Amino acid sequence: MPPVLHSALSPAALVPEVMLAAGGCAILLTAQIRSARAQQSLPGIALVSILAGIAAAIIATFRAGDVVAGGGLRWDSLAFFTRNSMLLAGFLIVLVSWLESQPGQRGEFWSLLLFSLTGLSLVGASDDLLVLFLSLELVSLPAYAIIALSHPRPETQEAATKYFFLGAMAAAITGYGFSLLYGVAGAAALPTVMWHLPEALNAPAGTFCRNWAAAGLVLSLAGLMFKIAAVPLHFYIADVYCGVTSPVAGFLGFVPKIGGVVAILKLVAATGLGPAGPPEAFYLLWLAAVASMTVGNVLALLQTNLKRMLAYSGVAHAGYMLVGLMLGPPTGNTGLLGDGVAAVLYYVVIYGLANLGAFGVLGLLRVRERPAETLRDLAGLLRRHPLLALLFALCLLTLMGLPPTAGFWGKLALFGSALTIPAQGGAGAYHSWLITLVVIALVNSAVAAAYYLRAIAAVLLYENDYPAEAISHESPHLGVAMCGFLLVILAAYPGLLWESGWRASSALRAALSDARTSVTLQGGPQAASPPAMPASPDERLGARDG
Repeated sequence: MPPVLHSALSPAALVPEVMLAAGGCAILLTAQIRSARAQQSLPGIALVSILAGIAAAIIATFRAGDVVAGGGLRWDSLAFFTRNSMLLAGFLIVLVSWLESQPGQRGEFWSLLLFSLTGLSLVGASDDLLVLFLSLELVSLPAYAIIALSHPRPETQEAATKYFFLGAMAAAITGYGFSLLYGVAGAAALPTVMWHLPEALNAPAGTFCRNWAAAGLVLSLAGLMFKIAAVPLHFYIADVYCGVTSPVAGFLGFVPKIGGVVAILKLVAATGLGPAGPPEAFYLLWLAAVASMTVGNVLALLQTNLKRMLAYSGVAHAGYMLVGLMLGPPTGNTGLLGDGVAAVLYYVVIYGLANLGAFGVLGLLRVRERPAETLRDLAGLLRRHPLLALLFALCLLTLMGLPPTAGFWGKLALFGSALTIPAQGGAGAYHSWLITLVVIALVNSAVAAAYYLRAIAAVLLYENDYPAEAISHESPHLGVAMCGFLLVILAAYPGLLWESGWRASSALRAALSDARTSVTLQGGPQAASPPAMPASPDERLGARDG
């Protein structure tokens, strides 16, 4: 029996998001008080808001029964996974960024951070193309301002300008793609889109409907690739990471990337992508995955600046994530090596933790009153700050995927999900392409090991005449330590996160099944009926044009 869908969303389902938005408003009001105590309390208000959101999310999780849908939102396991990841990311980012922002801009910095986290949670719950687009923009627009507020340097303002204009271009591409998908489906609601888009994409080649659907799909995917910094929309990432402070770079590698991955997953489900979907989409994602892995690792190998190295490393990791994204929602019973959706959800959280931990360590270090950024700056760190050195090494080893780190389990699940596609049947035509993709990914992982090990060697083996010294504030140290602690726990017990990813993957499959059921029942007591429309996609397009 499909879950009961409610036409009106219960306000109780949005309590964690309301907590964060209310916290952001409270910070803006408190920032108007010019006393030093009020200004110093702003990070604490942000942290309390996130803790209140965590408490509300725990209560909502235990009380969750049937799927609650309505108002363009759908609270299922995928939405809960995104919300929980957002709250975890927010808690750690606030700790790591405790000393961020300028004295006159602290209120704007912390409120925008909470608003961006709220948008990320809504991305996971979006059940409508318009709501999904607006939620993605709620993630991105505060990020543009956060970059500008992080430091008064000209490099920071240049980074914010580049990120803003490229982000605006990506948003325009995504919005135009969504409008074409809406035109094909005749509605913006994802359940209706899930039913009608595969029909349009499987129409005879050369038909107007298929061309429109394919164009909308390609444009939507291209715009969303900006969120995860995949090739070819990756050009901004190195300059932006170098222009901002290290904790803000960690934020950019965590929150927007999760939002982009979840949005692509929703598009995957809506359009029937994967080996069973249209070949154009499969080859587009295949090429993007190969280009991202190769370009990211080659450029990272050439860097001596750690920020640029980690930036291009993020491009390579976007390529690894595309391996799981291109497989789409699996069918039937799958295990650890058969569910690409669960694998990519697991991997994006692990990557975010390791990336934030590495940038958090860089944010703690100073070399002659300037932030540590280069390999030379970190030389000899083991002798002076052994715990920070070991945490930094753990984060890099996790990004490298060395056994038995959590990154290794993520890559094993990602690459294994591609290898489980059968050589026979409808997906058999892509079997050799997926084998080739896994081989290329393994070669790129070996290339990545070179620059990760070079950075680890600088931290553990080399010395420097001007050694880096760590700032003494407790909160950033606590945030970095918690990143390392979670990486150790998830390396020893990967099932703690994997089970959540598997449930989210199951919810994605169930949403697709529910969409088919709702359209088939046409107004049954357990289904939400789509609007009446002509029978064929071409007739729908003709009717709209008329």
